[in-house]
Amino acid sequence: MRRVRIALLGCGHVGSGLVRLLARSRARLAASHGVTFELASVLVRDGERRREGVDPALVTTRVEDALSAAGDVVVELLGGIEPAWTLVRRALARGLPTVTANKALLAGHGRELFAAARGTPLGFEASVCGGVPIVRALRGGLAGDRVRSVTGVLNGTCNFVLTRMERDGTPFAEALRAAQEAGFAEADPALDIGGWDAAQKLVVLAALAFGEWVPLSGVRVRGIEDVTLERLARARERGRALRLVAAAERRGRRLELWVEPREVPADHPLAMVSREENAVLVRGDDVGELLFRGRGAGARPTATAVLADLCDVMRGAGEEAALRPAPALVAC
Repeated sequence: MRRVRIALLGCGHVGSGLVRLLARSRARLAASHGVTFELASVLVRDGERRREGVDPALVTTRVEDALSAAGDVVVELLGGIEPAWTLVRRALARGLPTVTANKALLAGHGRELFAAARGTPLGFEASVCGGVPIVRALRGGLAGDRVRSVTGVLNGTCNFVLTRMERDGTPFAEALRAAQEAGFAEADPALDIGGWDAAQKLVVLAALAFGEWVPLSGVRVRGIEDVTLERLARARERGRALRLVAAAERRGRRLELWVEPREVPADHPLAMVSREENAVLVRGDDVGELLFRGRGAGARPTATAVLADLCDVMRGAGEEAALRPAPALVAC
């Protein structure tokens, strides 16, 4: 049985979910993967708050101490750019396998991040669509096909709000509060409802699908702030549903990325995505159209994706191409 010690950077909503998931899955992981995970250190912003399942002796608020414990793998769940970028670079420079759920970091510094990895396993399944394994599919299963387009509903908060408005007649502000109370939206939901969270995820998916890092400034973005019950009702009368759609498509030599509310036919796969679910449609030359759908918001699906990457890294996937930087992600 292999014991793996985790340096956990961030123990908020998702980090706490991961701690609970590790405890709940201990016996199953030992039987199926021959590994037991335990915490080596936990970096937090508020050192006074007690966290279920976390030994207070392992907690630190000092960024400079975050990687000092003898951890075998680093899990970054801080979000944002700093101090996440500094700490992930340090971890990769030390050859520590790293797992991150940080779409902002990947969207802003993806090329540099993969260059810094230099062959060190780097897992980021949880950065896009929570528990939906779209990153794995694009990195591995579809590597031999030519992707023509990636289209999806990438933000669970917006989808929760729109489907509450659409199905229950709930006003926007009330639907947003319900999303926050359910843990699907931040206290400050601006990135979600403004479309920028979906744009960050789209940048990551486009890099995987097309081998090109498009800057966030190159994405056309419009959010759902001005969507009204009347607009949703008019769409329904036309047999259509309104969703915040994100898409990346090659047009000639140009790669176009956009995020905006769009009407889709009621029988379209994206119209059937409800509440906090995400969905991604990938169209390839050989595979045709593939649909990936599942829960994209909340601690549990995101923690599940983090744990999947942890298992891949520590069961020997460090020797597999699936978790190593593809040359195109470094050079593009």
